[in-house]
Amino acid sequence: MLRTDNPTSDPVPLQEPVERDLFTSEDLRKRLFADRSARYFVTLGGWAIIFSILAILFVIVAEFIPLFKSPSIVLEGTISASGESPPLGVGLDEYREVAYLVDASGIHFYSLAKYEPLPSSSLPELAGAQIVSVSSSESNFLALGLSDGRALPVQVAFENKYSADLTRTVLPRLVPEPPVALRQDGQPVEHIYHLEKEKGYSLATTVGSGRVAVVRVEKRKNLMGGVTRKTSRDSFSLPIKGKISAMVFHGVENAVFVGTTSGQILRADLDHLSDPSAIQVIGKTNKPEIGVAAMNFLLGDYTLIMADSTGGIGSYQWLRQEGEKTRLQKIYDLDAHPAAAHLFASSLRNKGFITGGGEAVKVHYGTTGETQLTVPHPSGASFAALALSPKADAILAADANGKMFHWTLENPYPQITFKSVFEKIWYEGYERPEYVWQSTGGSDAFESKFSLVPLIYGTLKGTFYAMLFAVPLAILGAFYTSQFMYWRLKGIVKPAIELMAALPSVVLGFFAALLIAPEVERFLPGIILMPVVIAAIVLAALLIYELSGALKSRIKLGREISLLVPLTFLAGVLSFYLGQGIESQWLMGDHRTWLKEVFDVTYDQRNALVVGLAMGFAVIPIIFTITEDSLSNVPEHLKASSMALGATPWQTAIRVILPTASPGIFSAVMIGFGRAVGETMIVLMATGNTPIMEWSVFNGFRALSANIAVELPEAPEGGTLFRMLFLAAFLLFVMTFFVNTLAEIVRLKLRKRYQGL
Repeated sequence: MLRTDNPTSDPVPLQEPVERDLFTSEDLRKRLFADRSARYFVTLGGWAIIFSILAILFVIVAEFIPLFKSPSIVLEGTISASGESPPLGVGLDEYREVAYLVDASGIHFYSLAKYEPLPSSSLPELAGAQIVSVSSSESNFLALGLSDGRALPVQVAFENKYSADLTRTVLPRLVPEPPVALRQDGQPVEHIYHLEKEKGYSLATTVGSGRVAVVRVEKRKNLMGGVTRKTSRDSFSLPIKGKISAMVFHGVENAVFVGTTSGQILRADLDHLSDPSAIQVIGKTNKPEIGVAAMNFLLGDYTLIMADSTGGIGSYQWLRQEGEKTRLQKIYDLDAHPAAAHLFASSLRNKGFITGGGEAVKVHYGTTGETQLTVPHPSGASFAALALSPKADAILAADANGKMFHWTLENPYPQITFKSVFEKIWYEGYERPEYVWQSTGGSDAFESKFSLVPLIYGTLKGTFYAMLFAVPLAILGAFYTSQFMYWRLKGIVKPAIELMAALPSVVLGFFAALLIAPEVERFLPGIILMPVVIAAIVLAALLIYELSGALKSRIKLGREISLLVPLTFLAGVLSFYLGQGIESQWLMGDHRTWLKEVFDVTYDQRNALVVGLAMGFAVIPIIFTITEDSLSNVPEHLKASSMALGATPWQTAIRVILPTASPGIFSAVMIGFGRAVGETMIVLMATGNTPIMEWSVFNGFRALSANIAVELPEAPEGGTLFRMLFLAAFLLFVMTFFVNTLAEIVRLKLRKRYQGL
């Protein structure tokens, strides 16, 4: 082959092309190695992500699972008491190293480490009398009823001593008070009841079938360091049927509650005994022939536990509403004993208590009304005395033969059950069962309320109002941007909206709390009118645009936004002025007063409306971007085919492009929903964080995520609140997982349905 492009030179033969392989074997090996490395790296990364998520889930589950662990009890040992008379009472110290037993001769101590007797302290105050009855408390303050009509108050004290190697030794001792003549006739005090106070104590006993004697001792320290005692005495008769069978002091008010063999429950106001209304019948058992066997208050002196003569255990709340008589409201019927449960001990830490009747001890919890454990007597005998340790981690019981049993009780979260977390509970002081979250209180007697329902409700409420605001704006905006907007304007609008996603949640929350919330409260009527006014003005402008040829010639297709934006702004300003006029003329001059008077709705400045607006701004960029991409990525041949068949751009967009992009649009909505469910800072800052259950847009709420952020720093590690917050986190995980799974299922079905287009 000769070159002929240069006519003045001799022809030069062309070189034949050299044939060579495009890829050598070395190149192929490198490419295969890179391909395999990338595949393994991507696979490893995917599994690492899955493993990390599962590890986080495992940690969350491991933290809250102990909440629902069933309580357990283990028999640690037994002690055979040396006394000849049946036991009247038992008790133990907070470290469970020393136990004591009360019988007719006195108080005897025993080691719970070696299960053997300890040297016992004598009570010279007995003066030859015998102990015939005992009233005890979890603080180990005893009231001993004596055979000569006296009462002997005794504090069982435990002194802790530490050796050089920090070994603890508990030394018991008795601190008796001066005896009190409780019965004037010198007859044995067969039944005694007491109430320990900060500056004294009160004692009571029955005198005859319907008469009660009460002695109150008030102690005061004088300037010399001594103690003076002031004693007052009262006695009164009760209009009862049968005999007095149980009695308990009410610590909140100076009163006693009395139960009878005929099933009556009476209350006597000790400060107004001269008043005929001071003694009232406030309750009764289920049937007149069923008597009251025992009664006592739980921690806080609000819930009364009553055991009847058939073995039934009932929980009552003491109610005293303004303008009404005092009454008892029955709350729960707990698991019954086979015989009358005359033994009772309550916890100093919560609403737990134990009852003993016949051959078994039962562990209950007052708030939930559940019986959590039943502990039978190891040999089938009957229990005669019962005590719960000060830390509620042990039970000490004695039978009629003087044999004591020491159990370890493991029940760290008695108030947490499926019922207390997800069902209505009748809490103390409430008129009916309700869902309540209230983890802290102002007193030791406060019962924590851990219902997650208000938090789930608040999460869904905030998400609902945010999506109600964000979804229409985001989808319609994406629809217009992708199908009708001029391409140069689209290059400005879409990036601007996507930049909104870069705004930190804390900034949006701060902006909502300090600016949006006050302005929404100020212009609420105008804000409610705004959608109507904007829609009316925009529709009118579009009608004029369609009818006016001159306007059409000036504003080309795809640039209508240049007209709509100013009109929308002017319509918003007009809405504010119209709202102020309507408020002054028809809303009593103040929309908050009008809402309260007409609809009984309280307006909170930080409410669901504010959260919906602020969180809507956080969700709009996500939904807009994914929706716009889904609409823009519909194959062009579908649009061209529709237009070729004579369809208008609007018909093509609605009937072809929108159905084809529907899987992506649905995914966008679900992803936005998941974003709103997990939002923390906006919900935390823009609402009042009150866990109430009202759908009103003018009330606040508390979401699961905000609750975790607020309470986790104050929650003791391993405590009930700490683990409940992990349960809330698990519920958030489940909610988002469910939403994402549902979104994927629906997306695949929609994709399968429209993939043939």
